[in-house]
Amino acid sequence: MAQTTSIIRTDRWNLNPTAAARVLLSQTVEVSLGVCRHLMGILLTHWPSIGGLSSQKRVLAVEKLIHQTAKNPNPKYWQFDQTFYKFPSYYRRAAIVFAAGQVSSYMTRYREWQSGTRQRRDAKPPVLNPNSGCYPTLYRGNCYKRPGYDRIEIKVFNGTDGVWTNVGITSLRERHTVDSNVRDVQA
Repeated sequence: MAQTTSIIRTDRWNLNPTAAARVLLSQTVEVSLGVCRHLMGILLTHWPSIGGLSSQKRVLAVEKLIHQTAKNPNPKYWQFDQTFYKFPSYYRRAAIVFAAGQVSSYMTRYREWQSGTRQRRDAKPPVLNPNSGCYPTLYRGNCYKRPGYDRIEIKVFNGTDGVWTNVGITSLRERHTVDSNVRDVQA
């Protein structure tokens, strides 16, 4: 059976948000940082049982711990939904993956430190940094739409709901004009 390979290309474009859009973008980042800090504590607590799971199963296990649904009416950490009310699910799932990566790295470094693998004999144990650059991941369609090459619509969290905001694009690299790249302008 032939295996298909998917290539994901990333490009960096300079954005020029309005003052109002800048406030919404920074609020979204602040809330995402809070979500990641909260999740790191939960993941650290439950790492022995969920650390060995695949990324997808780990996300489901953490969501079962924090998110109330009809099939999961009493999550263990019910405060999460109250603290981060109506936080969009795609941002939540991306934050879970990020936080799990941070906790996994910390646990690996801590295990090595405990086993005596150290650069210096008096090296201090590693520290889990809950403030480590957790930024919202923008998935096409759910988090951003690109109606053209002059602006982009980004879904931001205004504290109560996810709303779309227009942001101007000031400059582009020319990667989008290369014939081998997909030129899908619509999200």
